[in-house]
Amino acid sequence: MNKSFLIVFVTVTGLAVLLWLWSIDKETELEFKSVEIKPPTIPVKEIPQILPTGEPKPPKEQALLEDPYQNEAIQAQLLQVADLYAETAKYPHTSQPIRDPELAKELEPFAETEVDTPFPLDDLDEPVRLLAAVDRYQYFFGDTITTRLQVQGAPADTFVSATATVSGAQGDTPLTVSLNPQDQTLTAFSGSVDTKVAPAGLLSTEMIMKVKVDVGDETLLTTVPFRYSQASAQLLGVQYARPEAENLVIALQYSVYQSGYYFVSAILEDAASGRPLLQLQGESRLNQGNAVLILRAHSSALRAMGSEGPYLLRSIKTHRGSETGESYDVPASSLQAQYGIAGYPFDQYDDTPHHDEDAQDRIDFLENLGGNNQSPKGETQ
Repeated sequence: MNKSFLIVFVTVTGLAVLLWLWSIDKETELEFKSVEIKPPTIPVKEIPQILPTGEPKPPKEQALLEDPYQNEAIQAQLLQVADLYAETAKYPHTSQPIRDPELAKELEPFAETEVDTPFPLDDLDEPVRLLAAVDRYQYFFGDTITTRLQVQGAPADTFVSATATVSGAQGDTPLTVSLNPQDQTLTAFSGSVDTKVAPAGLLSTEMIMKVKVDVGDETLLTTVPFRYSQASAQLLGVQYARPEAENLVIALQYSVYQSGYYFVSAILEDAASGRPLLQLQGESRLNQGNAVLILRAHSSALRAMGSEGPYLLRSIKTHRGSETGESYDVPASSLQAQYGIAGYPFDQYDDTPHHDEDAQDRIDFLENLGGNNQSPKGETQ
């Protein structure tokens, strides 16, 4: 007999005996009225159907018993995932071809931070819209912050003026600037503040630009978030770029202000056509002072994209990973937005395909689930 069932049975029996004894003791004191107890009504749909042996299971129960990996649609999806992963696994994850140029499209200044806010006003059929932005999302100590504002939908005969104030966790700072109109239509405004004159301690990692706009008698407010920090390091330039075995090795030289573990990502593009080729990644521990962090462009990835160079290295993003007790990664700055990289003929590289045994195991697993190379149930390849 099931142990759990036995425990429940003994417990229920004991309670029944106690209640019976209690009712005997109280028999002379209490008068019971007969109460008609009706059995609960059980909906027909909840009564389980007992099917004869061999009769097919109901559709719902049958679906629960089916192996989802035997479904042809799911198998097709698994095989598609396996194919996509196999294509990615041809190259190191630190040197991946960029098949869709749109994915590597570099945002224009202000595009990354733009905030579009509508304000319905009385007597206007359409809301007034404020499109506010700062020119970068990440600023460093001493940078100048430029704010841009576009006002859409304001009546033509209404006076418009605007100001921008840097604000943070401790409230507004003295960094306030009037946004100057860019033309006589009073629809486009801009202004800049110099963070070097900010009082010490008022600028923190997470900041906002508060934009106040007066449209006639109405005052409208919007905010744009940005980040501000002391750079953990500064990228000084490319120390060298040369073929080594199957890779184009690109050595980035930094002046490191804070020792720590650093990560860098960048896009390698064809200098002549501007076509993005590879997404590169690198990481290493860097000590304070001069240091080098390496990027490796695998020759098989360069061959797949059909470019021997020369190249441009752009969209370089470097940061020091947060350590114990720290809340944020700390970004590094760069002296330039992009750097020229020399190109080399493909025959100067070792023609060694990239191979990752762990990746191949994952591909085999996905293909087995998808119905390829199936083995008997319970066995593995």
